[in-house]
Amino acid sequence: MKIKHIKILFLSLLIVGLHSCSKDEAFDNESDPLATDTIDVSKQSTSHQALFEYARLMSIAIQKHDNMNTLLQEEALKLEKRGYYEQEFFVGMQGKSEMKDFSGKSLNDVLANIDDAKSNVNIKEFLNVNPGMSVLLAGDRNTPVFSNRVYVDNNFDDQNPMEVVHYYENGVMHTELLSVERYEKSFVVRNSEVYQGVTTSGLDKSDKASSILFTYDDGRSVVVNAGSIETPNAKLYADGGPSIGGVEPGDDGGNNGGYTGGGTTGGGTTGGGTNPPCTATCERDCENGTENLWRFRTTDDYDGFLAGKGEWFFVIIWADGANYTMQNGAVVTSGSSLSYIRTGQIKKVTDDNTWFYPNFSSIIWNPTAGPSNPQPDGNRMKVVCFESDGGSEKNFETKLSFKVFETVSVELPIKFKIDNGDDLIGEYLVEYCHDIGSNGFMYHPAAAVDVQHNER
Repeated sequence: MKIKHIKILFLSLLIVGLHSCSKDEAFDNESDPLATDTIDVSKQSTSHQALFEYARLMSIAIQKHDNMNTLLQEEALKLEKRGYYEQEFFVGMQGKSEMKDFSGKSLNDVLANIDDAKSNVNIKEFLNVNPGMSVLLAGDRNTPVFSNRVYVDNNFDDQNPMEVVHYYENGVMHTELLSVERYEKSFVVRNSEVYQGVTTSGLDKSDKASSILFTYDDGRSVVVNAGSIETPNAKLYADGGPSIGGVEPGDDGGNNGGYTGGGTTGGGTTGGGTNPPCTATCERDCENGTENLWRFRTTDDYDGFLAGKGEWFFVIIWADGANYTMQNGAVVTSGSSLSYIRTGQIKKVTDDNTWFYPNFSSIIWNPTAGPSNPQPDGNRMKVVCFESDGGSEKNFETKLSFKVFETVSVELPIKFKIDNGDDLIGEYLVEYCHDIGSNGFMYHPAAAVDVQHNER
């Protein structure tokens, strides 16, 4: 009996142990983002289904044709040579131009018939739901080796290293973590980060922020951020293309122009070059200029390997356009209590600590109330920095605390619109009495970022 009981006890412990291992194994599979190698594309949005299918077709074409990677790279570099900011091509522009070595067929014609099992894919349907679909060349063009992978950007979070990304090789889907180091060139099918929508009636001449890139046969024109094109009014897809060298207003081209000497925290000792030196309490009182977001540099472009080049913008917020009155010892505001202005998109931001020069002037800052300035600007300004990733609009809210009448503290919220894919890099406060002389003043919205203001 004792032996029998021992056997039963041993068997029970063994079953419990196996059950425990099974549960642990199941838990590990559930927590491992790569436990499932694929996703069900049919359950994705219609827009994302088009991205996945185009990527699948491209991966098959790359496998079947030895020179396909090189030909795709040539397409991705065409627009950049003509003044476009990124190494990508738009799928909608590949319907007519002949592809080398394919008997007069366009790239879309080649891909539509590349899969024997699903011949004559209707790529026009992809473009009905994704007019801004594009293909990005990820990596350094001078790298000699391609990976043969075609990734899909289905709005993955490019700031989350644990994010799972999907790619195709020879028509088969695979996944990997975003944090994986990638050294070979590859392609990414996505909706372009600078795509803004379509129009059938052209753009208003007063619209300086948008530009038409190309037009479909059905009359839809694809609208992109004007900052992505150095010559916004030129048709980049026309033979010959526009000449390169145009620059956005207020932008000296990013890597050159402007003062290139070193800047330090604190201003110069000359008080703006006056003679004799200015003795005002705040150096800005010695500078009769406009607040200027002069330059910035970074060791992190906040746009990963699969997302192309960094595109940044800044939002500058200050107190303005409000009336302040004292009632029972409290400040009462009326009118629009905060105002803001947004810089244009600063393109081709790199993470090599190179200085970029927006030279973006905002306001002539006057925080002191008086007969000639009944609506003071407050003693603080907030600057919020974003990396642009496109998408539909959403509201972003921040607050600015400052003093009015030089003594009374006020904190007010303000909302402005950004795109739902935009990444917040950081924000910083500019105090009116920060030194702002010849060397400007340095701010740090993030550990990897330096921003310098001056007056001009």
